[in-house]
Amino acid sequence: MSKNPAEKMSVYSDVIMSLAVDAASTIEGVEVLGSNSKAKKSIRGGGVSVYFLPSEKVTIDLFVNVNHGNNAPDIISRVQEKVKAEVEESTKYKVHSVNVQIVSIIFPHVH
Repeated sequence: MSKNPAEKMSVYSDVIMSLAVDAASTIEGVEVLGSNSKAKKSIRGGGVSVYFLPSEKVTIDLFVNVNHGNNAPDIISRVQEKVKAEVEESTKYKVHSVNVQIVSIIFPHVH
């Protein structure tokens, strides 16, 4: 017996969220909220949300911290490209958009 559509969407959502976090985390200077133990808070269940659109498309929202000294527009562009490529290569879904919101800038600790 197949699962009901809501259960399938939940599984697909979890897979896409995991792919998005893994892809974004490969970009140096980026930390997806809730993706590691250093994160102090989690937004929307871990810093990533997936919205299913008609025609097997998805929109992905990512909430990230960026290390000080990185170029924010460059970081956002690289995260968007990497997440889109990873999700489209690994699933049947086409990515409509990847919305990246920088929550905070992480400054290095001065001792």
